[in-house]
Amino acid sequence: MSKTRVDDVSGRRLSRRQLLRAGGGFAALAMGAGAPLVAASPASAAGDPLVSPHFVLAGNGGNPVLKATLHQPYWAMQSFAYDHVNAQMYFAQHRVGTSAGHNGDLWISRTDLAGNVLGASTIQGFGHGSSMGVESAGAGALPYLWIEGGDSDDNGAGETLARFRYADGMVLKYTDPVTPIWNRTPTFDSFAKLPRPAIDPYANRLLIRYATQEPADRVWRIAVFSMADAVAGRLGQGNRIAERAIPNNDELGLTDADLFQGIALCGRFAYLLYGGPNRTSYLVTLDLNATGGTYYDKFATGAGASLNGREAQGMAIWMASGAPRLAFGYSSRQTADTDHFEASVFYKSDFIS
Repeated sequence: MSKTRVDDVSGRRLSRRQLLRAGGGFAALAMGAGAPLVAASPASAAGDPLVSPHFVLAGNGGNPVLKATLHQPYWAMQSFAYDHVNAQMYFAQHRVGTSAGHNGDLWISRTDLAGNVLGASTIQGFGHGSSMGVESAGAGALPYLWIEGGDSDDNGAGETLARFRYADGMVLKYTDPVTPIWNRTPTFDSFAKLPRPAIDPYANRLLIRYATQEPADRVWRIAVFSMADAVAGRLGQGNRIAERAIPNNDELGLTDADLFQGIALCGRFAYLLYGGPNRTSYLVTLDLNATGGTYYDKFATGAGASLNGREAQGMAIWMASGAPRLAFGYSSRQTADTDHFEASVFYKSDFIS
């Protein structure tokens, strides 16, 4: 089942701007190409992932962060995630343009839920920061962050999946860490490169978006694991709860200018954000029980349309009063002709069966 709520744009496919493309695809799990890809698993606190609700992309929402200045105002927001236990947010910021030897460097800004900065750290040699996860460590404790790591080619593309404990004021070098960095790069057969994480606090799972072996009609895929397995480093063939392809841009009715900008997981459904500078952005829903180039829903959003230099950046699940919200973000400029960047976050809250 696929449905589009607003007029789509006609489409093509894949490519930074190659790496920011949609995709996925080659073979289903061993249970067969036509079978659902969500495997049976122990029930989580959120219930059976096979029957979880989904967000209404055209539904109600809000805008809790508007034009916030993060710790490093001259670096652009790329992604964000929530420590729902402590009601805080973490933003990854990347340098605009290129700088030899530093293209994998990021600032991490820790904020309250309105985007007011509470602390910051810098991580060096990691990647672009296109997706991140926050693993809460309990009330009053700073969390573990999940993000791409190991930008050995200095091209802004991390080659591993890194997990480390956040600390305010920390300078963390990937090649010479002051605190442990756990390599959580997956080892299942279809994985080739470029793991990008998102944590589902609703069902306590880790999603990894990754590129499979080429050539493939759908280069990008999704795999899902329990957080217990992920933390322990059990990310192999037999540990997957779910796996499926991400439709390519042609199949989503998008163009080459509609760049992949974020991903989130909530129960049975994955959510993706697409867009480019100063253009329409799109929310897409994927059913983890579906296969191939299918998608469940697509919605063209005008959220933040008045922002200067608006560009979609980041997506995450926000637990608010025990209920999930689908949050998605935008980087913008303070004025049209300045390099002072700001961050805004919007959300969708209608969650139905």
